[in-house]
Amino acid sequence: MEGEGVVGQQPVLEPGQSHQYVSGCNLKSGIGKMAGTYQMERIVNGARFEVLIPEFTMIAPIRLN
Repeated sequence: MEGEGVVGQQPVLEPGQSHQYVSGCNLKSGIGKMAGTYQMERIVNGARFEVLIPEFTMIAPIRLN
């Protein structure tokens, strides 16, 4: 899926800074996984580059019982 920003935000990060956020999705099976990329842009020269989001597993809390 493509969209504008991270959960509606487009943070500007200085070198050494990070950004955290919380998101969610409905899991019909109670377990799933996601992976993807973020497209970033350097403000100083407008150069764009992709940042890889490694695959991770999502498990609904009720499945952990």
